[in-house]
Amino acid sequence: MKILFRLCLLLLATAGWGVGCMPGRYYLSEATSAASPEEAVQNARNYHAYQPDWKIDCSHFVLACYHSGKMNRYLNHKRGNHNLVRDLNTYLEAYGIRRVHASEVKAGDILIFNKTYDINHDGHIDEKDVYTHAGIVENYQNGLVTYIDASEDRRSPRIRVRRFSFTDDKINETVATDRATGRKIHARETFGGAFEVH
Repeated sequence: MKILFRLCLLLLATAGWGVGCMPGRYYLSEATSAASPEEAVQNARNYHAYQPDWKIDCSHFVLACYHSGKMNRYLNHKRGNHNLVRDLNTYLEAYGIRRVHASEVKAGDILIFNKTYDINHDGHIDEKDVYTHAGIVENYQNGLVTYIDASEDRRSPRIRVRRFSFTDDKINETVATDRATGRKIHARETFGGAFEVH
């Protein structure tokens, strides 16, 4: 299985429909059918194991895991700088199911985060900084979310397994610091939503 995955990655890269022309982006045919949530989680694990320094944007990492032509259309329909996590959220609002309660979160769900950085460049990280990060749930148990994410600007490794708890304050890592106030921003407060994907 591991050798097959590496071969597939090599074929995608050489065929030109893996990482596209723009750094941090992933492209594929819109006719491509999506992976199941279980397959998407396995893809995320494989990228983490075999391509931990892949320089890819968080939204396109989710796209690479789900390998969905429909999602591709939402994330790659514009050129230039725009909020890709907002585009991913728009896709999920249209085609996914938002989890109403934390207890409903399942492996394969896509997570949307807010307030992970100053996206609007106003000098503060606050409620105006929405749709700033995305990841894919690897596991959920007793309030603890384990997820895999990527950041092209992150120090090595760029793809990581991370976690936060809805119930335990000890498992609530600092994900950002507001430079204006010095306030630490923790993972739980950045959680914006979880979506089941079909």
